[in-house]
Amino acid sequence: MGRARGLGALFASLVVTATALSATGGATAAPSARTTLNPAAVAESVRYLVDSYGVSEREALRRLELQNDAVRLDRVLRAENPAEYGGMWLDQTTGELVVAMTDPAAADRHLKDLPDRAHVRTQPVRHSLADLTAAKDRIAAKVGAGADAVYLPAVNERDNEVVLWERSWVAREKASAAQEADAARRALADETGEPDGSGRSGGSGVAVRAKVLPKPQPMSATYPDVGVCHPLSCVNHGPMRGGLRLDMKRDNGTWGGCTAGFNLRSTGGGHPGKAWVLTAGHCMATKTNNTPTQHNGVPVLQQHGIEKNSYPYDYAAVLYVDTPTRHTWLENHTGRNRVLKYCRNGGADSNADTPCGEQATSVDEYITGIHPLSEVKAGWVVCASGSGASSVDYPGIVDSGAGAGYLVGTRCGRVLSTDVGINTDICARAGDSGGPLFSQVDHTALGILEGSQQARHGVCYAGELNNYVPIDTILTDLESRYAALRAKFAVITTPNG
Repeated sequence: MGRARGLGALFASLVVTATALSATGGATAAPSARTTLNPAAVAESVRYLVDSYGVSEREALRRLELQNDAVRLDRVLRAENPAEYGGMWLDQTTGELVVAMTDPAAADRHLKDLPDRAHVRTQPVRHSLADLTAAKDRIAAKVGAGADAVYLPAVNERDNEVVLWERSWVAREKASAAQEADAARRALADETGEPDGSGRSGGSGVAVRAKVLPKPQPMSATYPDVGVCHPLSCVNHGPMRGGLRLDMKRDNGTWGGCTAGFNLRSTGGGHPGKAWVLTAGHCMATKTNNTPTQHNGVPVLQQHGIEKNSYPYDYAAVLYVDTPTRHTWLENHTGRNRVLKYCRNGGADSNADTPCGEQATSVDEYITGIHPLSEVKAGWVVCASGSGASSVDYPGIVDSGAGAGYLVGTRCGRVLSTDVGINTDICARAGDSGGPLFSQVDHTALGILEGSQQARHGVCYAGELNNYVPIDTILTDLESRYAALRAKFAVITTPNG
């Protein structure tokens, strides 16, 4: 980490470009005209809903359009009804948007003109989202929440509560764990009115409880050029984009694979305009040999950069090995805000209905915004790209440990919940770490893959669960690390950023 701190001193700011772009626009009115999505642009998301919930393609598209409308509705309710609005989520079992309100009638004026009003229902709750967020912020200040803290608070909109999550693996490594536990107990008592914080109300009146955060298990090759950008072979098909394989050399001489997440750019200070690639921090952990990170046998990135490895603060922003490489992989191209969508027909792990046509296809998703964790809702349909693969299926590559039968590419699924991260049912395997999580509905970046709770190998099957580091957690942490330099983080929204 000393190397990371040394790099950090060089820069006055980091600006996310390429595939992490800002969601903008104020809350002025709830949507009154139905969103119309291009079915081809959301084909993978539609297919997920059709296969998982047995609905028609038309119904799947309606649900995605409702998801898109809900983003603006969320902002309107936050701005105009902060005392009553308690949050929202999508119930994919019924196809409904659920809007939580302390006074359901207060939402009527915003909901009456919604084009899909028939599929929106209100649910009475005790606490407003504003009150929950204020309680979370108070607790965060008392426990010193941050990348190195044992305790991290988060709002749970569906249960209308604040949860103080304990990262037990961090506690085991810290001499100050006992003092932090005392601070956490005091913070809970202040909110709940009970010495041990075991109750769900009292004190400030906001529902708060403590839980242990499960630690995700990190999912940390030459391959023939197939004529298009392939997750394992994109050397001559730039620019760099999310979803590509990154191979790192371990100190014992072996290699392991992770996945590129999003392209970044730094501005300000003595080194403006530097280009970075974002992936998981645990991919770089324990490596000290300074061998450049490769893609398909070609050195592309430095081995280390600005990095952390403690979920949900698990990221690495890594520079290109030199200026010519940066130009070859990024600057000489337009459309630098890309994530690779790759689907393939055939194989035990392939969805037979995936709309790839006669051959596997490589298509770019152009990311035009981001959603912070607070805007990501349970029930959203989201997608992820990864490059985890076995040398059994792809002879000649660096075997990432994914297991035979697991194929590279893009998969879509559902946000199960949010806590300090984004939890989804998208299948992922070793080697997908760092890969991008995005929404096809509004072309936004959401996070990068941390790992799973199951340590599964091989083909995907029911009950998948994995965790993503929110993109805004990374940006906020970067800004806090360079606060002394008055670093500001802006998001470039142009394809040529």
